Amino acid sequence: MRREQHIRRLVDYARQGNAKTFIIGAASAIITGTLVQYVSQYELVVLGIGFLGVVPLAVREWRLGTIRASFNDNATYQRLVRLPFWLTLCGLVMLYTLLGWYDSGSTGPSFFIGFTALCIVMFGLQRVFDRVILKLEPDYITDRELHRELK
Repeated sequence: MRREQHIRRLVDYARQGNAKTFIIGAASAIITGTLVQYVSQYELVVLGIGFLGVVPLAVREWRLGTIRASFNDNATYQRLVRLPFWLTLCGLVMLYTLLGWYDSGSTGPSFFIGFTALCIVMFGLQRVFDRVILKLEPDYITDRELHRELK
């Protein structure tokens, strides 16, 4: 299987799940945004509902990793293609940790510094991941290339 076939399989999967992912993500964001204003005693429930917005993203990352894993039998490559899924989950946990820290009232302006650092680190890790995996598998399709193909 070569690069064009890889792109075709990934694009087919991405197009297939876009509508469902968007609907679930938007619905959970709207519900969470609405409930946050009115619920102060059960904030964990509201955060749990907000987590539903990330579930489609995590499922998508896992499925794309499964498809990408079928492109190469190298054991290192097999482990690396799952890394975006784990980065997504770790980013979510760190975000909720920051939100809990902010909610405790002890953060002050340092919350925004932490949030900015989280965003920069996640962006940087994605770039490093792309470089490492492209050295191992030159035909690897990055998320940027996949998004370009979807347009």
